[in-house]
Amino acid sequence: MTAPTATETTTDVLIIGAGPTGLALACDLTRRGVNCHVLERAPQPSTASRAKTIQPRTLEVADDLGVIEHVLTQGLTNIPTRHYDRDRVVSEAVELAGGESTPDAPYPPVWLSQPKFEQILRDRLAALGGTIHAGAEVTALQQDTDGVTATVETAAGQHTIHARYAVGADGGRSTVRTLTGIELHGTSLTDQRWHLGDVRISGLSRHCQHLWTGKDGLLSLFPLPGTDLWQFQAAIPADVVEPETPSLELFRRIFADRAGLPDVQIEDVEWLSLYKINVVLADRYRIGRIFIAGDAAHIHSPAGGQGMNTGIQDGYNLGWKLAAVLTGADPALLDTYEAERRPVARDVLDDSTARLGQVMRATGQNNGPSAQQGLTDEHTTGLNITYPDSPLTHGPGAGGRAPDAPCHDATTGRPTRLFDLMRGPHWTLLSFGTTAALPTPPHGLRAFQVTIDPTATGPDTVIDTDGHARRAYQITDDELVLIRPDGYIAARRPAQDLDAILALHATHGL
Repeated sequence: MTAPTATETTTDVLIIGAGPTGLALACDLTRRGVNCHVLERAPQPSTASRAKTIQPRTLEVADDLGVIEHVLTQGLTNIPTRHYDRDRVVSEAVELAGGESTPDAPYPPVWLSQPKFEQILRDRLAALGGTIHAGAEVTALQQDTDGVTATVETAAGQHTIHARYAVGADGGRSTVRTLTGIELHGTSLTDQRWHLGDVRISGLSRHCQHLWTGKDGLLSLFPLPGTDLWQFQAAIPADVVEPETPSLELFRRIFADRAGLPDVQIEDVEWLSLYKINVVLADRYRIGRIFIAGDAAHIHSPAGGQGMNTGIQDGYNLGWKLAAVLTGADPALLDTYEAERRPVARDVLDDSTARLGQVMRATGQNNGPSAQQGLTDEHTTGLNITYPDSPLTHGPGAGGRAPDAPCHDATTGRPTRLFDLMRGPHWTLLSFGTTAALPTPPHGLRAFQVTIDPTATGPDTVIDTDGHARRAYQITDDELVLIRPDGYIAARRPAQDLDAILALHATHGL
């Protein structure tokens, strides 16, 4: 290959878009030693709040990527919702599902605005040695059997990037999707439109979300953690043909009409938006060496707080597979990205649309508490996502998320967790029972013995003191559990089937 010129760059993976999906993918690839180049069209990160719910499964991704402590420190859990009838408080309660941590699922949902979460991921990427190239817009994409060539426009002029693979994580108006000819199919919910904004408010307690429902629609004021801002959400009545352009004056008028709290004042606004809900899904997630992820691949109702979370999990699913293929794994591994993630998006589209319809019906009946009931449940936490039909799922009991559990180290006696054993870019083999861990596991695999024997000793051995691990994995006998780098169970086998387990890892785990 000819050496690149000053206006050319070569890389393994080109990531187009530095929102939460692209950043999660970049962090995952960079920690694996993959050379990736991240482009962002906007010159500066957006400060608009947009998404604000980080679901339990995404928090487990944050744990693996090394940012969970920052998320928990900056975000808040168990923010209650206060329902009103004009100026009268009707009820107040925590209504977000999954609010309690358990031994197998340690993280309840966290409230944190998307810009705050993106900053945490940007800081992590920088700590890993990665860089974001802002103000860079892709205007053309070409590919052949060896790679992808992108033409990029920047303030300094035109630039060419050669990559072995490219990923479009560039949002609902994805340039990558357009350039590759991938199509979106779905519908626009024309009767469900919203005025959104980030505002400053005086005279209102920040300990809870404030919610009004009635004939004019839902109004929500949500305190954004770590800021002095509130997210303003106001449903636009279905009979309004042409919604007003959002403005500070409009928001004040909506608040006066629907809330009626004389001592509360909307002082100013930082972001305004007229939001129209689309429910669409890409017909494919890949063309050759080019992939799409996040909002570039699926757009849906915000009900249930799954949008940003689904995108981050797209990137997390794709990252380890790209890294494996770049280091010698069968390229067919990349086919499993769409096979696994597109059905998840299809389910999220259907589920979030149904939940939004439920909210709007309850709102029209002026039933505030019912408007929120069922908006989230165990389904929206992401913990129940499974890949039962994936080519990477082998045998009964596989395909689901690998649970956490508290244990302690057999050598030091110190507390540890199964997530501590899984954290990192490797595959994990858990040997439950009397079978010792592998003394010299193959490259890319870490092996541990998980035993209930309190006298057990030895390296890579943890003691399941209270039996939490055995219950979480439903262990009834000596068993081997092979866990993928993204925390899903690839296979479960009796202890004597170690060779079969190692063969599966050799097939997918390079």
